[in-house]
Amino acid sequence: MMPGSATNDLMHAVDAAVVRTHNGGDLLRVAEANPPFEVTEVHTCRSLEPAKVPFPIASTATGLLKDVLDKKRLRVLAYGTPADKPDWKQDGNYEVDPPVGFWPEYMAAFMKEFRAAYGNDIQLERVWMKAGGTDMVLNGSIHMTEPYYIYETLHNGTLKKWSHKFSCIVMGYEQQFFSKRRAKVVTDAVTSDAQCAAALKTCEDKQLMNRITTREELNSKLESGGNVKMGFLSQANFLSVQSMLSTKVEPVIFLSKPQLYEAVVNGSLRAALISGVPDRTNFTVFSTDVISPRAFQTMPGDRSVDLLKALDAVIVRTHNAGELLAAATANPPFQAVEVHTCRADNPGAVPFPAASTATGLLKDVLDSKKLRVLASGTPGNYPNWGQDGNYKATPMTGFWPDYMEFFMTRFRAEYGIDIVLERVWQTGTAGTEMVLNGTVHMTEPYYIYESLYKDLPKKWSHEFSCVVMGYQQNFFALKPAMDFTAAGPTCDYQLAACQGNTAQISAARSHQATFLLAGAVALAVEALLH
Repeated sequence: MMPGSATNDLMHAVDAAVVRTHNGGDLLRVAEANPPFEVTEVHTCRSLEPAKVPFPIASTATGLLKDVLDKKRLRVLAYGTPADKPDWKQDGNYEVDPPVGFWPEYMAAFMKEFRAAYGNDIQLERVWMKAGGTDMVLNGSIHMTEPYYIYETLHNGTLKKWSHKFSCIVMGYEQQFFSKRRAKVVTDAVTSDAQCAAALKTCEDKQLMNRITTREELNSKLESGGNVKMGFLSQANFLSVQSMLSTKVEPVIFLSKPQLYEAVVNGSLRAALISGVPDRTNFTVFSTDVISPRAFQTMPGDRSVDLLKALDAVIVRTHNAGELLAAATANPPFQAVEVHTCRADNPGAVPFPAASTATGLLKDVLDSKKLRVLASGTPGNYPNWGQDGNYKATPMTGFWPDYMEFFMTRFRAEYGIDIVLERVWQTGTAGTEMVLNGTVHMTEPYYIYESLYKDLPKKWSHEFSCVVMGYQQNFFALKPAMDFTAAGPTCDYQLAACQGNTAQISAARSHQATFLLAGAVALAVEALLH
């Protein structure tokens, strides 16, 4: 959307609708209706309690929202022309009427929420343009874009983040690596029994069918019946992913990770949720498709503009140089997901503000030679979050302290090696108030993006840098055995192990012993004959 106060009410209304589509499971429902489309939820707004993301009141609406309500029409920039509408297959086919695919069907869910708040007579008008549409969004003649436009792209050679306003993130695309699967060759050295090899392959295929490696497979197993229990360490953890799971799931709350692991191993649970990475030897580990992003947070308004641009410039360079990966790799088993709200392939397009003309908070940093950062804790009680960050140690260790070292190296390279990082240790709301009045310049980047401030989205009261990284919670399920070579060198052993039949393993060993004994006798007789 266009920047400025005229956008505020419409932005809040869009955020309210987006949060309700997340909470109601519309993303998952629409994605599953359009295979093989896959959706990743990126939560910049908390979706657990939609009532805390209220719609602005229609009677007092201002700016763009008032224009929408007066004209009964929400004008949305769409990519294409009236004579050349796109067909992106499962993502969206706009050549047909009505359009089908993920994005058209998501917009139907969005408009259902919007109309429920403002009236069923509100029309969605797509304004089809391939060029010039962005300028119409920025002057307000088009109210907003379709949600599929790319967040991290540039406008007039600079970050869109610096010229546009953005709603709560609707969803993210996650790119995938792939490689050729290694072929498996089964050799039966004793019997050369093709029938046994075929039976072993059938058994392994059955094991493979029971394996759960994706959220889609998990939901399929839950829908098909049998064990529908899943384990969580808190009710809040369950609620954070509830919209992405089958409605048949029965949550079970556990007090500790060891209890959670044991319940999956003994079959009490179909799967479980955890932050971090469990032992991949025993479990299949797969994404929840829900990402919680992290970014620096500052006060709103003109005073923070130059500092935010400087933060963005540093973040883009740390992404481009692979420093997120370096910090994560140095602190196993920490895992960081890159979430790009700013384009990182060309750092030159994200320049630092000049020190000589710096204003507001950035000028204060440069004049005082001190960057004051809100940190969670107190001087007598620093946190120890293990590989995430141990602030009790001297020097501090873990992912976040290491990342801040990379960050400050680049900040100092631009503005002077004498700039000092000062952590202001606070808990509760006092620290947030200091950020919002500018006495503390910004937060550490680990503060949660989608959390609330005074029971409203922080997005409505704070400004945010480019996203630094995201946390991704993981589901895990028991890994079925697929390699039976430890049971013995022959197909007989391995088939028996696959089928869980210890009697067969004993028989196979007896068979091999008899074979070897017969071979030894034959060799002895042959030696005597010679």
